[in-house]
Amino acid sequence: MRFKIAANISMLFCELPLLQRFEAARAAGFDGVEMQFPYAEPAAALARAARDAGMPVISINGPVTREYPVGLAGRPEMRETFRAQLTQIGEYAQALGVIRTHVLAGRIGSSDERERCLDTFADNLSRAADALAPHGVTVLTEMLNSHDVPNYLIGTLADARAVLERCGRRAGLQFDFYHVARMELDLAAELERHLPLVRHVQFADVPGRHEPGTGVVPFEPALAVLHASQYQGWLSAEYIPRAATSKGLAWLDSWRRGG
Repeated sequence: MRFKIAANISMLFCELPLLQRFEAARAAGFDGVEMQFPYAEPAAALARAARDAGMPVISINGPVTREYPVGLAGRPEMRETFRAQLTQIGEYAQALGVIRTHVLAGRIGSSDERERCLDTFADNLSRAADALAPHGVTVLTEMLNSHDVPNYLIGTLADARAVLERCGRRAGLQFDFYHVARMELDLAAELERHLPLVRHVQFADVPGRHEPGTGVVPFEPALAVLHASQYQGWLSAEYIPRAATSKGLAWLDSWRRGG
């Protein structure tokens, strides 16, 4: 089978202005793109650049703020702010034709507030799912590793699984090889265990969060799990290129063929 591979153009091709990265991703051989935070550019301009390049936009993140740089959907005091953001997310999702939106939970200040934050996050995931379903968008949550993002509300795969159960699995799991490997977990085993929840896959190598082949992550067994399951979703390259993006794409052809 042939995997569909997207470039995260918030991290790749940063040597170019954002609107030129769509065409750069196409020329490099990617099948589509995703973005982290597209909101600084008009949705119409982004949609035009994607259309001109023939690049589908697979996923975007919900907005964050300076005070809450890793999200606010799990913060009880930001409940109304998050709900107000759903209109903007929906507008960008509709304009760009995205099919996935990652909602970031944010950090917790102490263990005492953990349950309240989880309840808030589960409720907000459900509300986001209701708001975005008419646009054909699946809402996602993701585990972020505790080394890079300490005190993140969803800091383990067990946390992600639990909050998805709390919202009745109305949202899905974004499974990032980098975050799982950064926690020194068995990547293939964890992927296989969580596959029923997985709606999107991202990847980068460890250490450094660079392109595949620059670190120690054994990607091949995880790709074999996806291949064996006939995974029909996307894989997205969300890494920091060690040099110009085009210099580090030796992995792309073999990954597209399923590793």
